[in-house]
Order: sequence, then C-alpha cells, then structure tokens
Amino acid sequence: MSASHPLHGAWRYVDATMDGKSTRPNGRGMIYYAPTGEMVCQASPGNFAPKAGAKPTPNEALAALDGHIAYFGTYSIDERAQTVTHHRLGSVQPGDSADLVRRFTINGDRLILNPPGTTYEVHWQRLT
Repeated sequence: MSASHPLHGAWRYVDATMDGKSTRPNGRGMIYYAPTGEMVCQASPGNFAPKAGAKPTPNEALAALDGHIAYFGTYSIDERAQTVTHHRLGSVQPGDSADLVRRFTINGDRLILNPPGTTYEVHWQRLT
C-alpha cells in the first residue's frame, strides 16, 4: 500500500444522497484510512435523544443503534476500477461481515463513496 495515497487520512461525514437527493442530512460520522491498511467507519443518523437514566432502556438502546453504522477492519484499493474494498473484521450490526466495495472519487478535500452500479453516494470532507 502506498504511504501517500490521497484516500489516506480522516474524513468527516457530510451527507448521503440517492438519485441526487439528500437521505441523511443531519447525520454525523467519520471514516479513517490508515496508510498501513486499517480502516474504521462510524456514521449516525443524527437523531440523538437524551438518555433517561444511567443505563438505557431497551427502547433507548434500539433508538441509539437504529441507523447507526460502525465497523472496522482493513481495506484494499483497486486503482484501475477506482474502488476501495472494506474488509470488515467487526461491526455493531449483527451479521455484518461481508466485504464492502465502494467506488471512490476524490476532488480536492471531498471524497465520494458509492456502491458500484447504484446512485447512492456518501459524501465526506477531509479532516487530515
């Protein structure tokens, strides 16, 4: 893995779109690609509600995880296809273990990731 690939670093979640229309405008998140091949992704829909007590109720726990994406692992880049593959080693979502392939486009301090063959895009802004 090249130590100076433009994908490396931390990126802040900006928005997700489907057919050009915003789908998660209040979301928050970060994705990080280490030069050594590790990566992490956290994204939340932004619907934070105050917790009632020290330990969440089942409904509060469900609300906190509903729509939340959190996983870690390694990644590989296919320059010819302009894709990055996330090889997930762990995830907050039960059963999430398959690799995720995403086309990537980098324009200045912006990164767009999208599943090949779809109009779904996740927009990120460089932090580092």
